[in-house]
Amino acid sequence: MSCEQSRLLIGADPAASTAELEEHLRGCEGCRQFREEMRTLEAHIRRALERPPQLASAPRLSAPWRPWALAASVLLAMLAVLGVWLLRPSDTLAHEVVAHVRAEPESWLTNQHVDAQSIAAALRGAGVELDLASDRISYAQSCWFRGHYVPHLVVQTSQGPATVLILRHQWVSGRRTFHESGMSGVIVPAPAGSLAVLTHTGVNTAAVAEQMQRHVHWLPDAS
Repeated sequence: MSCEQSRLLIGADPAASTAELEEHLRGCEGCRQFREEMRTLEAHIRRALERPPQLASAPRLSAPWRPWALAASVLLAMLAVLGVWLLRPSDTLAHEVVAHVRAEPESWLTNQHVDAQSIAAALRGAGVELDLASDRISYAQSCWFRGHYVPHLVVQTSQGPATVLILRHQWVSGRRTFHESGMSGVIVPAPAGSLAVLTHTGVNTAAVAEQMQRHVHWLPDAS
């Protein structure tokens, strides 16, 4: 189960519990926290429905106004739920990008350059070409991510290594920055998907993303 699937399930019913969900939550602190917040908000809504706070603090409220007070308290609780959902740090795509990189710690450790054949193998099937010199790439793999194989690269910069995921099948409406688990990064739109760039060494990820947008070429006939 992915983070997106688990959060959709939790959002639909915070009290829901399945074996697959519980297995995911054991290894995902972000989703555990999300469920706790959703359950807390659900409890607030339940209390508002049972006894609106406005009525408890204003016993002289006339009867005709009581339905409006109830509706207002429920609306506030619903807006709180929506706010938590919309203001999650950089949404589940960024969270899953970070989780994927954390699962491959060896990608940061190598200082060896990757040969052109290995880079081509990582790009094969992803529908992209790369005109970046191979001596700047120290890691290149084709990784399974959200139902597709995507190129997972580590590019060496003057500030340190930066991870780049070329996400052909993941679209974003605009630039998204994120900070999670000691990493910072950015996800930017691309002609046929998006690019994710992240680091834990203080690299200017926005500048790397801008460079990669020039170096990555999207093939029109890719599925």
